[in-house]
Amino acid sequence: MTINLALGPMVSLFAGILILIVPRLLNYIVAIYLILIGLIGIFGWGAMHARTASAMDPRPPVTAPPAYAPAPVVSTAA
Repeated sequence: MTINLALGPMVSLFAGILILIVPRLLNYIVAIYLILIGLIGIFGWGAMHARTASAMDPRPPVTAPPAYAPAPVVSTAA
C-alpha cells in the first residue's frame, strides 16, 4: 500500500487547524502566504520557472513550427 501526500494540502490542513485554535494567527498566515506567492511570482520556483534566453547560451533558441500555413493571396484585378 502506497500513500502519497502532497505538501500543499498538508500545509493548508495544518494552517486551518491552527486558525481554529488561535484565530489571531490568521493575520500572520495570510501575510506569509502573500509574501511567499509574491516572491515565487517574481523569482520563480526552481525548475518550474521557464528558462529565459541568454546571450551567453550557445544553444539556438527553441522555436515551434507555425500552427497553420497562410493561404496564398489571389489577385483578381484585371
